[in-house]
Amino acid sequence: MLQVNQEEEGAEEEGGEKSANRLHSDGPHSATPNRSQPNCLALGRLAFAGMDGDNTMSWSDLPADLVSAVAGRLTELADLARFRSVCPSWRSASAAHASRRRVPLLLLPTEGYGGTRVNRRAWSLADDRLREIPVPDALGRSFLFASHHGWMLAVAAGDLSATLVYPLAGGSAGLPALPSSFGGDDNEKMLMDLVWDWSPHGVVVSMPGKGAFFCRPGDESWRPVGCSSAGVTGVTYCDGAFYLLDGETCKVTAVNAETLAVDMVIEPPALKIPSWCRDANIVVSPDEILLLVRTQLMHRRIITTRTFKAFRASRAAGDGSPVWSEVAGVGDRAVFVDHQRAFCVEATALNGLRRNCMYVASAHEEVNDDYGMDVNGYYTAEVLDIAELTTVDLSFGELRSVWCSSRRQWPSWSLPNLH
Repeated sequence: MLQVNQEEEGAEEEGGEKSANRLHSDGPHSATPNRSQPNCLALGRLAFAGMDGDNTMSWSDLPADLVSAVAGRLTELADLARFRSVCPSWRSASAAHASRRRVPLLLLPTEGYGGTRVNRRAWSLADDRLREIPVPDALGRSFLFASHHGWMLAVAAGDLSATLVYPLAGGSAGLPALPSSFGGDDNEKMLMDLVWDWSPHGVVVSMPGKGAFFCRPGDESWRPVGCSSAGVTGVTYCDGAFYLLDGETCKVTAVNAETLAVDMVIEPPALKIPSWCRDANIVVSPDEILLLVRTQLMHRRIITTRTFKAFRASRAAGDGSPVWSEVAGVGDRAVFVDHQRAFCVEATALNGLRRNCMYVASAHEEVNDDYGMDVNGYYTAEVLDIAELTTVDLSFGELRSVWCSSRRQWPSWSLPNLH
């Protein structure tokens, strides 16, 4: 029997207002709940009152339009994720809301914000707003690295202790301290170049020149990954394998996530872009691997000639030695690129992303005096139209208002999992 009273209704409205400024991604068509909108719980009473018999019904029997109206009033991503997990009918009725809000957030990992804040912030591409990301107090001074799986890696610069954090659900898992070879005279500077990815089997971390290492939560130490390349600049997990990219040569090595044995090596295609002025990324999906190579998007426009090349290799079963074939672009997808990796999101009318485009996040320094002493770092985002080779600068509004220290940490894209 469903019972709803006036106190519960008031508590729901109050809780909705308090949650409006926490981690969420509203999307371009939503707004903070207001008093002029229909009262969803009151509509629920009407729905139940219209039933025959003893006025009882299952939660899964709620009308789809009512479920959709409730989902539309949820302002936190965590609330929407829990809402969609109730039953298949609720998941179906809230599908449009989940699609609209499944737009990557850009983690701005400035530590401590002057020593007064523990939580970090993420920039919402959908509506140019900053969201708070709750971080456990003990990790307040750690470096944070996001992933498109929703997990984040926290690393303390002092002792290189590592922790997995899942802000959407408030979970965390301890990891051993990073390999001692990752440290040095200046750990903060070293950590700027760390790359990693999460998998259900464990975590892989790497730094250029240091090799790649694997561990599971609860392990006492990291194990070296069976990859001959020490110049790993990108790590991507997909369907049981880690894909390691050597950014210097553009060679890709696939490592089995359970055995850590090398499954295959994909030699680089012929490239005419010199290594000193190019950026390379891989995008891995269940049926293909994309290698995306471009001239660097220099903030000061030092490089004026833009070049982009896309190559595809099959991930079909039994294809142990795939080769690259050049393709025109990424089709109806948008690619999100940061210092660690690249991943694709389907561009739709609901999420408002631009098809066949690349969203590139980075950080830059700016000198504010004539002597080069006052140096600040700030975060940037640009959109590269792959077909036209034109760029649009997104570094305005709330994103441009966030400053970081001159020893900046790279921003990284995070994709909320609402499914």
